[in-house]
Amino acid sequence: MKVSLENIPHGETEVIIRYTQMTDKLRSLINLIASQDEKLLGQTEEGQRFVLVSEILYFESVDGRVYAYTAGEVLQVAQNLKELANLYPDSFFRCSKSMLINILRIAHFKSQAYGRIEAGLDNGENIIISRKYAGALRQILAEGVQDEDEVAENF
Repeated sequence: MKVSLENIPHGETEVIIRYTQMTDKLRSLINLIASQDEKLLGQTEEGQRFVLVSEILYFESVDGRVYAYTAGEVLQVAQNLKELANLYPDSFFRCSKSMLINILRIAHFKSQAYGRIEAGLDNGENIIISRKYAGALRQILAEGVQDEDEVAENF
């Protein structure tokens, strides 16, 4: 895959994708780009407001309610974790029965005992990925490394 970038002095940012065949990787890339400006309605103590999905660090289900955590606030959302995972499959990963983590906000990983993984987010928080879901994350990471190798070969 060839990547071309062009800096323009003014105007709207535009993404043009030229392809010969639509692939799963290409669909994931399109979904990822499209979700960058996507907003989700949440409830705070002050009332309802929209938050950019890209700003959400993780979703957590507590006592039957789902909360979206950003670097500066917590919002209650109407969707359940399954619905959120289906809405944002390229950005959020189920890391435990009660949590989805934004994989684009992970700064580092650290192996833990019993097959678990500690994910350090870009705001300094650490999230434990349970053993049940750690294998799937390792697979995602392995695919990412292969993709990076493909990109490096094309440069």
